[in-house]
Amino acid sequence: MVESVIVPIRRKFVPPVLTDIRTCWPVIRDGLDFILEQNPQFTYRPEDVYSECVNNRAMLFHSPAGFVILTIQPDSFTTDKTLVVWIAYSFVHGKHNGLEHVEWIEDVAREWGCRYLEVQSAIPELKKYLTQSGWDLEATIYKREVLNNGS
Repeated sequence: MVESVIVPIRRKFVPPVLTDIRTCWPVIRDGLDFILEQNPQFTYRPEDVYSECVNNRAMLFHSPAGFVILTIQPDSFTTDKTLVVWIAYSFVHGKHNGLEHVEWIEDVAREWGCRYLEVQSAIPELKKYLTQSGWDLEATIYKREVLNNGS
């Protein structure tokens, strides 16, 4: 008896394209709403992201798989620039699909003259994956609300 084997079909990577957020706002808005529902600690609103993109302070790259919003952070004390993955969203949730495309992000960083890549995440499981994939953990951020009158 021959046992059948199911081989998962892996879609070919389609590089995200630099996109004017105004041309696909409803789709981007839905993704941002999902991210904010999952991460109530984030303080930005979807309209803030829209404004950052429209005013060229952030760049939207869009593909059939999802979108990523990048910013460039100059170092105040050197000539180095860091490409920051501000927001990443996959239309298929839970598989960290964007992490498979670090080479593409590095190409974008080189094209924009960036020396470093940076990603921040509220997903604890990413720490192990990233540190095993050549990323260095540089900081852990702790935040506390200032209490009134010591209470």
